[in-house]
Amino acid sequence: MSSWKARWLDSSRLRSRSLAPRKQPGDQATGGAQADSPARTSESVLLCLALFALSALICWPLFQIEYLDDLLSNEGTFITFGRFLLDHWPHCSWFPWFNAGMPFENTYLPLVPALTAILAFLGRCSPAQAFHFLAALTYSLAPAFWFLFARKVSGRLAPSFWAALLWSLFSPSLFIPAIREDTGPWLSIRRLNNMVYWGETPHNVALCLLPLALLLLARYLERQTARRFAVSVLAVAAVMLSNAFGAVVIGICSLMLFAVRQERRWRELVSTCAILAAAYLLICRLVPPSLVRLIRTNTQPVAGDHSVILSPSLLAALFILMLALVWFATRRLPNPMLRFAVLFSACFGGITVLWYSANLGFLPQPQRYHLEMEIGLCLLAAFALAPLLGRMPRKNVVVAAALCAIPLGWIAVQDCLFARRLIHPIDATQAMPFREARWLARHLPGQRIMVSGEAGFWFNLVADNPQLSAGHEPSAPNWMQRVAVYAIYSGENAGDQDGPISIFWLKVFGCGAITVPGPGSKDHYHPIRHPRKFDGLLPLIWREGDDSIYQVPLRSASLAHVIPAAAAVTRRPLHGLDIEPARRYVAALEDPQFPAADLAWENPGRGRISTRIDPGQVVSVQITYDPGWRARTRGQNLRVYPDQLGMIVIEPHCSGECAIDLEFAGGLERTICVVVSSMTAILLLGMLLWPARFRPAT
Repeated sequence: MSSWKARWLDSSRLRSRSLAPRKQPGDQATGGAQADSPARTSESVLLCLALFALSALICWPLFQIEYLDDLLSNEGTFITFGRFLLDHWPHCSWFPWFNAGMPFENTYLPLVPALTAILAFLGRCSPAQAFHFLAALTYSLAPAFWFLFARKVSGRLAPSFWAALLWSLFSPSLFIPAIREDTGPWLSIRRLNNMVYWGETPHNVALCLLPLALLLLARYLERQTARRFAVSVLAVAAVMLSNAFGAVVIGICSLMLFAVRQERRWRELVSTCAILAAAYLLICRLVPPSLVRLIRTNTQPVAGDHSVILSPSLLAALFILMLALVWFATRRLPNPMLRFAVLFSACFGGITVLWYSANLGFLPQPQRYHLEMEIGLCLLAAFALAPLLGRMPRKNVVVAAALCAIPLGWIAVQDCLFARRLIHPIDATQAMPFREARWLARHLPGQRIMVSGEAGFWFNLVADNPQLSAGHEPSAPNWMQRVAVYAIYSGENAGDQDGPISIFWLKVFGCGAITVPGPGSKDHYHPIRHPRKFDGLLPLIWREGDDSIYQVPLRSASLAHVIPAAAAVTRRPLHGLDIEPARRYVAALEDPQFPAADLAWENPGRGRISTRIDPGQVVSVQITYDPGWRARTRGQNLRVYPDQLGMIVIEPHCSGECAIDLEFAGGLERTICVVVSSMTAILLLGMLLWPARFRPAT
């Protein structure tokens, strides 16, 4: 064996029992005991603190800021979810503010909103300030957690630190032209830009928790006990609850971690899959199967235009085959962390490059996996160079590291300057979206509004009015609500009927007003293609600059209406121009011969409808239908069903004056999920308290 290869093998010898092969007689000492010695532990702690301090210094203004001046990002929606939890806990099962109403689990994965609410409560600060503190904290912790994970798997201190340091200072994804154009100069941090400018804090939280979950999984595979199983499940569940991309990545990385082990046994593969399954069962009430199916369906139109050269299924099969070949080619590399870095980089780098170079993708929104690609490339660079540096005399390595300190320090300064240019506070009291929201809350209290553009992200931080839209389309449960919003925004193929058709859909969904950013507005999106289409058709009730609010004339501001049973929509419109099925419904809403119906809310998921009902009439409620809705009057359950617009219809069994209690009770699926989640939580609690060795059956 050549001398350089012997040095490679010797310098890459594993120090961790978790993924290292059992030591054989005659092997050189690997330093496993030394890796866990007090001196080594002290070094790891100091390096973690150094990595945390460096990232915290870079993003320091974010720790103290309340509102950023980048109002085009959707981070306002995450802050809104936190505010909703803070104000309405424990009555948070139904979220009335977005998309004509929806179950709270449809808003977003709940970890970041929940942490925002908890920090705001404990810190006695606004949800916005708590959210940005959480963003800065997880941004600063992430490099330290990746260092600990790499050290655990590799048993090596230096390359683990250098990998985390490289990730803290550099962004390899900037070599992709589209990403560099969006981010700025070469010496900038894409991860920070992605979080601050585009509001990707949940994705960054997932990147922070991911290495911690993988570290705990590695410890479990090293020695399988009940406690380690339970702790691993909790960590994996936290990643799943932080972000949808995190849920995909933790599943892939868990299997990668098994694949790079020297000793791969079926029992350990079953254990890894059991951890992933148990994590989902633990959180299934928050992410029920119906929501998973809905997201899978809804993400197709919002994921971008895919090439038709290869079907997503065929491309996925070819991609998995490529990863299998990469694993086979690298299976004899001595360091498991190097093998993991190769697989990690090939997987997420391949997903990213395929999208940006050939417009090919088999996962929803594949361009957003470039953040994972950056981690893989930094790990790969550090652990691929480690054996080469191991050939150098120790004194030369120390001198080289000292010389690197000067340019790295200069790069850190440039990163800090980039962050200072990126992170700017704003006076929310003077920002247009907040002034607009306060005006609407004061003049149209409680009415549903269609808030257009970036203002919709921030509207419910000020006002409690429900919105027709506000984004997060992948989890929006009412398809016709999305059709209506698209028709109003685009006016596609409507011609001179664009204005009347848009007003028609606003009336269908009970919107009392619509905000319209004109051509001269500072709104980033300008979503309404023809902003002047309402002139002369709707009364203008507010204008500042080129931002306008038009009022929609409604007979009643309530979202509940008494209509003839025959007026309920029984045919689903084919598209936004197909308004014929709903004409009779809108005519009934505007007919003064039908009595008004008052809808008063006790909490977001429970209200009372007070009205007068005659035979042959039903109550239409302009809120998204869900099987969890229940209605009762005088102790009697009423039939609740959806019309073909996706909204609630109630068949009352009363005549004359009638009071109907409407409540979101969850439904059968959520009840089953509560039972499953509770049983899983009890089982995991028992494991945490059970000291006996735990080995799942193969």
